[in-house]
Amino acid sequence: MSAAFETTLQARTDEMLSACTKCGKCFEACPITAAAGIADADPQATIAGVLDIVRTGDGPEASRKWASSCVLSGECIKVCDDGANPRPFLPALRLSAVESIASDFKRTPALLITLRQPDHSSRICQFC
Repeated sequence: MSAAFETTLQARTDEMLSACTKCGKCFEACPITAAAGIADADPQATIAGVLDIVRTGDGPEASRKWASSCVLSGECIKVCDDGANPRPFLPALRLSAVESIASDFKRTPALLITLRQPDHSSRICQFC
């Protein structure tokens, strides 16, 4: 990944993290929560967990399920009063997940090569 892309992604992510008030409206409007099995999860806690994943690479299971189930419906964008378009969170979440996996294995070259392989039959995580 190029340094320019990572810098741009980080800037957009920082903007979204600052704008988000964790009200949970995006979660409530999301059409995929039932299919993801998290319809009964607390909306505010779930979005707070997503922000934790973006920041640290770790968060609650409901937040991980929600982030990995996104179908890009755009319903979240329509209901956000704060202008915190959640779509840019997805690449940041995926990057956080990959970095978290890589750091767990001390960024071994073999793992990074596997993560970058175009052959998806040997996927390590669902985001790759």
